[in-house]
Amino acid sequence: MVIDWTRGDTTVRWSGPAGNAEKPYDLPPQAVVAWRESDETLVLVVEALNGAPFTSSDNAVVYRADGSQRFRLQPPRDLVYERHDMHGFYDAFLQDGRPLLIMVTRNAGDFQGRIDVETGEIVDTNHWR
Repeated sequence: MVIDWTRGDTTVRWSGPAGNAEKPYDLPPQAVVAWRESDETLVLVVEALNGAPFTSSDNAVVYRADGSQRFRLQPPRDLVYERHDMHGFYDAFLQDGRPLLIMVTRNAGDFQGRIDVETGEIVDTNHWR
């Protein structure tokens, strides 16, 4: 799979054996990562963060290689005392062949976690730094 995206671009494109996909966004995504897991190629897009109070924190989505959405990610609810303190996903990068996601909060520090590709949940969470 070939990803065509550079930080600051508002469109993410990829191509591979499953075909071509294109995902336009109003604001540039924070990160784009592709990896293979369980004989499937997946693409993670961390959308622009909305830091306004009481906004949704589900700003990351996992796509299949054909461009169809597999699931939208939500940070675990038990990381912060108040749900509105969670800003959402800030960054992602490959570590040991799988994405490591960084989540930011208003006042509880940052967290890291991994995607359980079977459930779409964030697991193995810890404080970041």
